[in-house]
Amino acid sequence: MGTHQKNFGAGKPGAKVGIGIVFLTIFIDLVGFSIIFPLFPDMLDYYLRLEQESGNKGGLSQLIQILPEKTQHGLNLQTVLFGGILGSLYSLLQFVFSPIWGGLSDKLGRRRVLIYTVSATAIGYFVWIFSGNIWLLLLSRAIAGIASGNITVATAAVADLTSRENRAKGMALVGVAFGLGFTIGPAIGGISSTWSSGWESFGLNPFSFPAILSCMMAIINLILIHKFFKETLPETTNSPPPEKKRKLGRYPIFSIFRIEKNQILFLCLLYLIFFIAFSGMEFTLTFLAKERLKFGATFNGYMFIVIGVTMIIVQGGLVRKLAKPIGEKNLTFLGMICGIMAFLLLAYSPEIEIQEFVSGKFFTSRFFLGIICMSCAIGLISPCITSLVSLHSPVAQQGRNLGLLRSAGSLARVVGPILASSLYFLHSATPTYVAGAIVLIIPLLLTLLLKLPSQKN
Repeated sequence: MGTHQKNFGAGKPGAKVGIGIVFLTIFIDLVGFSIIFPLFPDMLDYYLRLEQESGNKGGLSQLIQILPEKTQHGLNLQTVLFGGILGSLYSLLQFVFSPIWGGLSDKLGRRRVLIYTVSATAIGYFVWIFSGNIWLLLLSRAIAGIASGNITVATAAVADLTSRENRAKGMALVGVAFGLGFTIGPAIGGISSTWSSGWESFGLNPFSFPAILSCMMAIINLILIHKFFKETLPETTNSPPPEKKRKLGRYPIFSIFRIEKNQILFLCLLYLIFFIAFSGMEFTLTFLAKERLKFGATFNGYMFIVIGVTMIIVQGGLVRKLAKPIGEKNLTFLGMICGIMAFLLLAYSPEIEIQEFVSGKFFTSRFFLGIICMSCAIGLISPCITSLVSLHSPVAQQGRNLGLLRSAGSLARVVGPILASSLYFLHSATPTYVAGAIVLIIPLLLTLLLKLPSQKN
């Protein structure tokens, strides 16, 4: 229940403004999630050194002492495992809150929930600016993780603003926002990783500059939502009947276990398995690059630019043009093939030292071909599955079902990094990535069983 501003829908002038603001919201969420990727190896070394110099053994030092000491090609595998735990925190909270924010947006409206969550995002980044120890860093990631569940709300708003025929194009734009965030986030983190060096005397840390930029973007986004974003929730869905409210329950996350439509459950499971494998690859990639190519934070940032640009080209170009003639199901199958190839290429990439990023030595390497295949896989699969879930969902359940899909992806990002970093720590990189290729055979076969949604609007 509750009053909403007059909403605008597909084809109306305000829809373009709404989609633009939603695009920015998703972009900033992905910047917050990915900005830390290239920093992980150096950041964990920094906080460990800080605890040792101060003589105060914090959580990081205590965990490192518990683990057996292991190194591979100069890489401390202990930091890989701890980084997996830290990387999973953000996604765990996103998993819990995605369907909650999605369900609340079906009740209270997209605009109000976006204002709440983007405000929390800015607060999370502000805490990171002054994270002088590992505990403040964990707190900042926790706040940002809770707020990042608003990707569900933003995706539901895109569904509100696009017609059924153009739904795949709308979801492809969501994918472009993912790609841009995935590009700019690590680029900001990697390139600016040394810009705040020596700021400790001001109560900051060597990684404060990326946090300052992220905080500024979140504040700008909040202002734009407050001034220009109008409610998109169709008025017929503002007040669901009491029996529906009771069925969803107070905590909508548990409704993932009683999804009414089999195809929604099927798509969520396919998405879950795919992203368990890919989130593990995504997280351990910077450690693999350090081990095989001797990459530092800056080169890791450049690497994620290549990944993000490829994702943007695939999602903004190929998916938008091929969704109608080829279909989302076939594009998803093609993405699974690319994913298996990516794992195998990265698993068997040789150890070479790259001194210049823009060089024939890197661009002709097996590692480079692997990250291109990885980008194509994500670029094809993510928008196509999102579109299929949206097309299978009635209007009143767009937010809820898309929230469940995002929760499946978030749960995968909880499980994937821990599994991958544990395998990496115990058995090294090659068996870890081969295992990822084997896991992807399951969603590859499941894709063949997908049913197309009814054409009835």
